[in-house]
Amino acid sequence: MIRIISYIIILLGIVHISFAFPLHMNPETLWFVGAGMAIIFSGLLNLVAIDRGGSKFTKAIAIIVNAFNCTMFCFALRILNEPQVYVGITIFLIAAIAFIIDLVKNKNSL
Repeated sequence: MIRIISYIIILLGIVHISFAFPLHMNPETLWFVGAGMAIIFSGLLNLVAIDRGGSKFTKAIAIIVNAFNCTMFCFALRILNEPQVYVGITIFLIAAIAFIIDLVKNKNSL
């Protein structure tokens, strides 16, 4: 499940960046593209965290990054109130919870 969510996060980042290209290049566009890159890197970090079983450290970092991104999307909701913001909140919340469950499950199995 975490792998699928990670690919969805990467796709969300790619779609986010794709909306920047018809626009003129200015500081706002650069910030927009940078946010899309951050979303993509978050998805890639999730894939790294689950690669070959993943360590507790990488999974903990993935939890922090997913929770942070979920929080940032919550802040964006007050400004944008667009459907994609709700999608971002949901995806990053699911990813954070999935990693927490994975850490707890693996801790109990040791």
